[in-house]
Formats: sequence, structure tokens, C-alpha cells
Amino acid sequence: MLRTSTMPPTLRIVGKSRPAHDKYDQRDRRNHRRLHDDERRCNEEWLATLSHELRSPLATILDALELVSSDLKRPRAKRAGDIAQRQAKKAMQLIEDLFDLSAHSCGKLALRKETVQMADIVARATETANHLITARKHSLTMSLPPRPLFILADRMRLEQVLTNLLINAAKFTEPGGHIRLTVTEEFGEIVVRVQDNGHGISAELLPSVFDLHMQATDLVARRPTGLGLGLALVKSLVELHGGCVAAASGGLGTGSEFVVRLPNRDCAA
Repeated sequence: MLRTSTMPPTLRIVGKSRPAHDKYDQRDRRNHRRLHDDERRCNEEWLATLSHELRSPLATILDALELVSSDLKRPRAKRAGDIAQRQAKKAMQLIEDLFDLSAHSCGKLALRKETVQMADIVARATETANHLITARKHSLTMSLPPRPLFILADRMRLEQVLTNLLINAAKFTEPGGHIRLTVTEEFGEIVVRVQDNGHGISAELLPSVFDLHMQATDLVARRPTGLGLGLALVKSLVELHGGCVAAASGGLGTGSEFVVRLPNRDCAA
């Protein structure tokens, strides 16, 4: 005859148990991280796809506009062709910035470093930005050190950094303003400063001025004035060179200053 014991089974404790809510919290955090990573990956893939899909047709449009503009005889038609070409080039630059930011976020933006002279970089950058500086009737002064400064850098990318800073200064300075670009050598670093007497930056906006998608507000029209790609790209490219960039301003209406610090050729080698 079988007898069933009424004694409770012996319990063996093999480790400390965690409250149920701790387990749920850990699971929620893991799920949140996974969702965040998935969202970031989707955003990166979307940016890369968008940039790729838009570049080819816009490049074709630019080529066609260049051919058409060269054959236009009437001044009004020629002017319209020039405007279309200028706007298409602006759109192409936005796409290039998107492409670069996408490549950087995926770790695929590589630099082609060589020893270059800072004076050459400054000359090319000011030449590129000169159309907007001239159109807004700004004055631009430059100050370079008496002896040549060399840096180990990607020539095109460093030129892109200075061009974006000059265009940013021209864009947010009232017509007839003043922009100053200086290059110095300080404690083993090459320091580039771009100063303007324009709108300035509020204390609230200053900490996030390099964030992607940050939109400044035009002080007169009170409307967004861009996608915030230029300064985000400046920060990415400067950091890829082993440097840093910072913004300073006394507030609205006081102008602004952007300072780029880069290791000189000896430090970067």
C-alpha cells in the first residue's frame, strides 16, 4: 500500500532572488535599447538611401541647366536659368551634407590625409563662400600668421569646415555686416576663429548649436532658416581630424564666434 507524505518538500536556496519588478525593469531597459538601436539604424539607412536616390537625378538636372543657360539669348530667360542652376546647386550641397552625415554616423566617412598649408585651405574656403558674402554686402577680413602653418588633414574636408562656418556667419549677419577669420598657432594647435557681428546666439540655443536638425530662427522674419546640417557636419569633420569646435556668443544681437582647434602636423603624424 502506497502512503503519500503530507510533509512539505525541502527548499534549497541557490542564490538571492530578485524582486519581480527588477526583472521587468531590466527587460524594459533591454527592449528600450534594442528599439533605440533599431531606430538609429533605420534613420541611418534612410539618410543613405535618400542621399543616393536624389544625387543622380539632381546631377543630371544641373548638367542640363548648364547646357540650357549657355544657349539662352534673352536676358530674362538667361536670368531664370541662372536662378534655377543656383538653387539646384544649393539642393545638391544639402544632399552632399546628408550623405556625409550618414556616412559618418555609420563609421564609413574616411579622411584622405596629406600635409597641406592652412593658407591654401583658407583661400579655397573664402573663394567658395564669397558668393554669399558678396551678395549680402559683408566685409571680410583675414589674419594669418607670418610663417606658413602646415597640417596633416583631408584638404577637401577641412575646406568644407571653413566654408560652412563662413556661410553660417554670412547667413546670420544682417547685410553690410563684418566677418573676421583668423588663424593662429597656440600650444601645439592650429586655431581658426570665425567671428561676426550678426544675430548672435541665445544662451538657451548655444549648448545645442551643433546638434543635427537644430534650426536657428531668423530674428527678423521669425522663421526657420535651414536644416541645421552645416554645423553638425562641421563638428563631425573636425572631430575626425582629432580636433574640437566650440561656439561662443554674448547673446542675441551681439554676434558670434566659432573656434576650431586642430592638432598641427607634428602632433597629428
